Amino acid sequence: MSRRLFVKLLIALGLSSWFPSLTEAARLDELHTPQDGYEPLTGVKFLRQVVTRDSRSSRVIMWQADAAEDFQLEWRLVGEDAAHFSTARRHDLIYSCALENLKPESLYKFRIVSGERATSWQNLRTAGDAAFQMLIFADSQCEHYDVWQRTADTATEAFPDAELVTVVGDLVDNGEADYQWRAWHLAATKLLAGRIFAPVMGNHECYGVDWFNALPIGYLNQFVLPFNDAKHFGGYFYSFDYGAAHFFMLNTQFTEIDALNPGMQSAQEYWFRRDAANANRPWKVVFMHKDIYDYAQDTFNDIADRFLELFDELEIDLVFTGHLHTYRNRGKIFGRKKSARGTTYILCGRAGDQKYVEPNSAIDDVTFTNLHEEPESFIVLDISATTINLTARTVDGELLDSFTLTKGKLK
Repeated sequence: MSRRLFVKLLIALGLSSWFPSLTEAARLDELHTPQDGYEPLTGVKFLRQVVTRDSRSSRVIMWQADAAEDFQLEWRLVGEDAAHFSTARRHDLIYSCALENLKPESLYKFRIVSGERATSWQNLRTAGDAAFQMLIFADSQCEHYDVWQRTADTATEAFPDAELVTVVGDLVDNGEADYQWRAWHLAATKLLAGRIFAPVMGNHECYGVDWFNALPIGYLNQFVLPFNDAKHFGGYFYSFDYGAAHFFMLNTQFTEIDALNPGMQSAQEYWFRRDAANANRPWKVVFMHKDIYDYAQDTFNDIADRFLELFDELEIDLVFTGHLHTYRNRGKIFGRKKSARGTTYILCGRAGDQKYVEPNSAIDDVTFTNLHEEPESFIVLDISATTINLTARTVDGELLDSFTLTKGKLK
């Protein structure tokens, strides 16, 4: 059965809201174990900490609930007795709470409360300027989200100190199907616990349940993202600082969005240029979903036409893409040619169960040896003020790639 037929069948049978509940209780048990004599707040699920413009001093906490309630977020700085309570905002049954004026490089605890019920205490660690580690996934979309869960859990267990997480687009297979988001969040429960999540929009976030192009309402409801000054494209693209890096989360869904909400390219480029000019961190790193290369034609594609010269001009250090479900390291490209200087381009492998096979190309410095059997993979990035270390590995522990970037060098 195709995944599109699978989605339609679940919706037609009324099973889309029930599907993930088979494993919810066990997966969320730790969240529903409160302290201090409170009763469990079991209607709360899919807790996530969403990135803000500056994670040294702020954080957005989000969750989903089974029913509408007057939730509050209780939070405190570890080592201090004073408790703070913030009121949550609700959109449908998705709640969000923005915390501001936090202390950098500090550990906080928070929990969600409603009357005499509460979740367990959760950790919130604000960022600093020191070196940090992040986990990178792409294309976690699935027909069966146990594959995404395996990928996420493997990375979580292998790299417990990672502070920041991204998925480079196509988080879910269908952005308008609620059961897909619930299954995705449930599978990512361990991964997102105590970590900051910075998502990237993909083309599958721009499909309706009929599989025609649609505005990414489901994606935008799931994540309250940093403000980008673009009147008609809030949440479509954004940027943030973390440690020694300034990250740009760009949008490549022109084909899906232009007819429904025109003007994204000009709005994004205007914002991107201004934002890059004001970036004051040693590293400038881009994440965007669609890739720059057409393997069928063995040449750069229309996405490259929109971005390559811009990346050269703005001196972007590193670009991560997805969409093709295979890992490739292209090394440095400048002026549309392989170069000893310029931007390093990494195509991320898939984290879900949708397998594609793209041919080899001379543009790739690193390609998996058996393209027909390429497993799920993820990337670990260690970033300091002077170096970026990248390690790419499969869920089975096989090393795909490893290199170090210094300013102006790849070795």
